[in-house]
Amino acid sequence: MNGLTDRHPRLGAGSSRIICLLLLAALALFAAGCGTKSKAKSITVLSAGDVDYIDPGLAYYQFSYEVIYPVDRPLLSYKAGSTDLTPDMAASMPTVSADGKTVTVHLRKGVHFAPPVNREVTSADVKYAIERGFSQSVPNGYAGVYFGTVAGLPKAAPATPKNLDISGIQTPDKYTLVFKLTKPSGVFVGALSLPLTAPVPKEYASKFDDKKESDYGFHQVATGPYMIKNDKSGNISGVGYIAEQSITLVRNPNWKASTDFRPAKADQVVFKEGYEDGNVLAKKILAGTGDANGDTPIPATEMQSIMKSPSEKHLLHFTPVSGTRYIPLNMSKPPFDNLHARKAVAYVLDRNAMRLTRGGALDGQIATHFIDPGFGNQGFVQAGGKSFNPFPSAGFKGDVAKAEAEMKLAGYPSGKYTGPAITMVADNVPPGSDTAQVVVNDLAKIGFKTHLISVKHATMYTQFCNVVKNEPNICPNVGWQADFAEPQTLLDATFSGTAIIPTNNSNWPQLNDPAINAAMAKAEVMINPAQRYAAWGKIDDQITETAAAVPWIWEEWGTLFSSRVTPALQLWNGGSPDVAFMSVKK
Repeated sequence: MNGLTDRHPRLGAGSSRIICLLLLAALALFAAGCGTKSKAKSITVLSAGDVDYIDPGLAYYQFSYEVIYPVDRPLLSYKAGSTDLTPDMAASMPTVSADGKTVTVHLRKGVHFAPPVNREVTSADVKYAIERGFSQSVPNGYAGVYFGTVAGLPKAAPATPKNLDISGIQTPDKYTLVFKLTKPSGVFVGALSLPLTAPVPKEYASKFDDKKESDYGFHQVATGPYMIKNDKSGNISGVGYIAEQSITLVRNPNWKASTDFRPAKADQVVFKEGYEDGNVLAKKILAGTGDANGDTPIPATEMQSIMKSPSEKHLLHFTPVSGTRYIPLNMSKPPFDNLHARKAVAYVLDRNAMRLTRGGALDGQIATHFIDPGFGNQGFVQAGGKSFNPFPSAGFKGDVAKAEAEMKLAGYPSGKYTGPAITMVADNVPPGSDTAQVVVNDLAKIGFKTHLISVKHATMYTQFCNVVKNEPNICPNVGWQADFAEPQTLLDATFSGTAIIPTNNSNWPQLNDPAINAAMAKAEVMINPAQRYAAWGKIDDQITETAAAVPWIWEEWGTLFSSRVTPALQLWNGGSPDVAFMSVKK
């Protein structure tokens, strides 16, 4: 899903926001139409930056999912501390026909939209939610990747979803969805856990969607236990969502505990943003003035100090992130349209120094390809495990001699780059800014001059790295984690030529290799798990050998909780705090 924040964009993939939320927000009104409480139980999550998108049909960023999943209920999702899919808006797990081309989902009854819509959710709302992701006004980053096998998709994305009716999404009754696929898909059921499947009421949302760029996200209606605080008309902008500053979740007055598995014990959740200094953030959490880190890593020195403290080490929880941080090289223009120039970068980068910017071994293992060890025999072993390393160097510190040899093959007789300066867009704060500087220094060893542009993490994605026409030569602070537990989710949206889209693009190197595309097309329809895992393991090797991107860490993410809350983790989302399962201790 997701890029990483600093964290991943999903390996969200964080941007920065200025904090101006008043302390009174901790004891604020629940929402329009809700009562007040004199001692509201509030959870505060501290973050550096903003979500990529607040709309569930667009969100594709690790931090965004922390906010979206307690608010918008997809067909399937996860319980805290688990990576196993569980029915959410669905009443039970989907059924798949023998030929793999018909998937049937039955919805829970009695789930209602939050104000101002208020009515019960129906199958038509899920159908519309998915359809809008195939329009230009809601350019979803993964709709084509995971739902591209649905029958009746438009040949070209319409400007808006107003008249879009995808025949392969059928609603025989108000509680039943039937998906007709043009070919089997080994991952279609898993994709039903993505927020694109969270219901959207057409009669309410269409006026927001029928624009060049939908602004439904700023007027969204919740189905989960929480809603983003809004005014009487449903507007959240400037109310519960203050861009670059805060997001406030309050109780959804129409939520019924009997229709949900989340305990949702807090009265409200406030995501306070602008905490770019991880040391300040960690100290606030330890002091109890914040309750968890949202998109901001705990600095190495702080982690080491906490782990040595008998009274604090139980507050820090490490989660192996199902994905990889890597350095993509933009193949759409020189110099990285040349294979040997890319290989030179893969050889010269000091991955050990890069890992040290995030805490060294405490932060994870140095990566040599994209399917991470957590996948075990579901693709990692098939890719060669830890022994597959096509660009080795002693101690992972880089090999200048091998890099220079590749530069000579790229057409630079001296072994040094002699072309114009390359561009790089990177985080403006540590640890991302430190990682970027390591990359700049390493590239200089083989002659590259780098024009470094430093911006907020989310800005890096939404304005530069995710926008094809604005993408620099290198985006050093990106990463990716699995959308769900299938190796395809690490490689398809990120390296398939068919996944390249003008905006909200996650194929950062713009890799469009016919052989890899063909191998992916074959693997996507494999129903047999063993065959599927073997196929994606081989594809992982193929991608790595193109040097389109240089993997450098399989991460262990540290989530710090205050002593005043009961911890809960979104293990499926890289160890993010799961606020719908957290509670405030008495």
